[in-house]
Amino acid sequence: MLEESLREIGLTEGESRVYMVLLELGSTTTGAIIRKSQISGSKVYEVLDRLAHKGLVVSVIKNGVKYFEAADPSRILDYLSEKETKVSQQKIAIQKILPELMLKRTTSKQGTVKVFIGFEGLKTANEDIIKTLHKGEEWLSMGLTQQPESWEVYFTRRQKVRAEKRIIHKHLINRKYKSLYQQRKNLAHTQFRFLSAELEMPTSMEIYENKVIIMILLQESPMAIMIDNKAVAASFKKYFYVLWKNAQKK
Repeated sequence: MLEESLREIGLTEGESRVYMVLLELGSTTTGAIIRKSQISGSKVYEVLDRLAHKGLVVSVIKNGVKYFEAADPSRILDYLSEKETKVSQQKIAIQKILPELMLKRTTSKQGTVKVFIGFEGLKTANEDIIKTLHKGEEWLSMGLTQQPESWEVYFTRRQKVRAEKRIIHKHLINRKYKSLYQQRKNLAHTQFRFLSAELEMPTSMEIYENKVIIMILLQESPMAIMIDNKAVAASFKKYFYVLWKNAQKK
């Protein structure tokens, strides 16, 4: 448990093991460390050197023999503070060059298809819609049917953010799926129409700007496929509005 906690703050498995051995043994030589930690002699010096650079191990010479000791455990807090300071400095450095990095990404040739795996992938794809669109722009959805409750809770929460941004959401859903309609019908800038119950499918198509996202809503293997292509998006928008025109309003 203690070693696991040490690994969580950034120590390797070897570093955690050696540090714990030193706490138990006190001032000791590499031979005892090797025997107790089960780390090979060829690697133990490297591990001790890394710990020393982190300020967690000190060494002393006694009668010509080098002994190693664990630094006071409170030194771990200093180590974490130093890490935080370094991360803050790195964030500032990245913020300075971020515009240039974004420019390079914008001017480089981007892939037209991206695949997002798992529920986290669905969330990433959904966030792209919210970040991309602005006030008064349209987000068109169609084909959605029943999904896990936890998913509904998350996506409804993000729909509230979408509504606050005044992004218009036109949503074609299966007639069976009235529960989602009840949850979201009072959100601003939100319009619903209903597809026939026979058109139930475990997918959702999200159309916005020049992109189309096909979300595969299978609980055991969800994924999202994003197509970034102006012509494809335009064709899906035409298809959407044919269905929208003929769909049931309530």
